[in-house]
Amino acid sequence: MLKSLTKGKWSRPPTDKSAVYLEFAPPGQQWGVRVTLMEHDARVEAINGPRGVWYRAPERYSSLVRPPTLWERIRGITLESKIIEAVKEKRLVAREENARLQSPRPLNNWLGGSMLRL
Repeated sequence: MLKSLTKGKWSRPPTDKSAVYLEFAPPGQQWGVRVTLMEHDARVEAINGPRGVWYRAPERYSSLVRPPTLWERIRGITLESKIIEAVKEKRLVAREENARLQSPRPLNNWLGGSMLRL
């Protein structure tokens, strides 16, 4: 299962009932993706560092992927395809957050302390 997740590291083989996958691509970036496989579902998160923790994170940063419903299975959708789609979304979030970190910081305006973006 999940043979397409090869850019990062698995904590255990993904055949276990629970496993964690971490990906920071390109290496050295602060934001990355974590996939936590549980017995019946998976959590896909955009995280701030390898030990990043979210408690009730917004949908932008964390999503719970559940097994496909009957209608999804009829259409040929698998749990693996749903996880891969969620990973693609969170890679975009991580890329946006890394780009935001590298953009120039706003400066204080000497009039009233309002923020200006260069």
